Amino acid sequence: MHDDELHRFKSDIHFLHYAADRYGYRRERRESSVSSHVLRHPGTDDKIVVRKDRDGHWTYFSVRDDRDHGTIIDFVQRRGRHPSLGSVREELRSWLGTPRPLPEALELPRRSPRAQQRPMAEVFESARVASTCDYLAARGLRPETLSDLRFAGTWRLDRRGNVLFAHRDESGALTGFEVKNRGFTGFAAGGTKTAWQSRACPGDQKLVITESAIDALSHHQLYRDAARYVSTAGAPSSTQMELLGRLLARLAPETTVVAAFDSDEAGHKIASRIETLTRRLPRLYFRRDAPEGAKDWNDVLQRVERDFILSLPKGPRERAGPER
Repeated sequence: MHDDELHRFKSDIHFLHYAADRYGYRRERRESSVSSHVLRHPGTDDKIVVRKDRDGHWTYFSVRDDRDHGTIIDFVQRRGRHPSLGSVREELRSWLGTPRPLPEALELPRRSPRAQQRPMAEVFESARVASTCDYLAARGLRPETLSDLRFAGTWRLDRRGNVLFAHRDESGALTGFEVKNRGFTGFAAGGTKTAWQSRACPGDQKLVITESAIDALSHHQLYRDAARYVSTAGAPSSTQMELLGRLLARLAPETTVVAAFDSDEAGHKIASRIETLTRRLPRLYFRRDAPEGAKDWNDVLQRVERDFILSLPKGPRERAGPER
């Protein structure tokens, strides 16, 4: 029986980006080719070969275990240790930013393909510019931080109260956006993770790189640095690392690159990769900012802003999920 949702997972999710961003795999360039990609996990030394079949489905097989092969469904079920196919679906829906399909008996009247999925740029442009929102306030972020000119245009609110953090390439073109709300994290369907970036301001002396836009905003509220902020929305892919390398190469001499990643093993590894990039450029300085006594910078901010968070009115919550 054909399952449209599983077909979308197998074909629409870019296996290389997903394995890198969600599970920390790295592409081995010397062993890979245009059509066959070798990925290795630096922590477990797990090694897989990934390719796209003629039917459009991404597939993989393990170099270490002959029994370990299949599509992204099999990959996620094994690496994520999911107890059921249902929980695999939930993870992949979150990644694509798609809701759970309606039961057949409850399906809405069919619309044209164009109407079923609004173009990514249209979704972002139709979202409203705001100076604050309930979700970000509950995370300890004050209006004066969110309305700072250096963050203008970097985030918007859709009709459901979801926060959309824009990812842009080097030319400033929108490539996708992260979707955040209470209990929900996703990424724009059809989008590509590049980097969420604040505006560059005269007098900036630092470039602060974080794993999430919320951590970047939190770091700024805590320290009010004269800095530009960049977020990779998770472990950076090889493409994102190349973009960061080019961004660092254009920084003014004497700029300090601050690796403000999570205080865990994954965060330390990403920071080490950023340090390697920075050390190649003798004009730049490097600093590791790891939150003390907390996993990430928003955890630190919520502790500092406890009274502000408790003072917020308790109103009805918006329904989280992707904007269609």
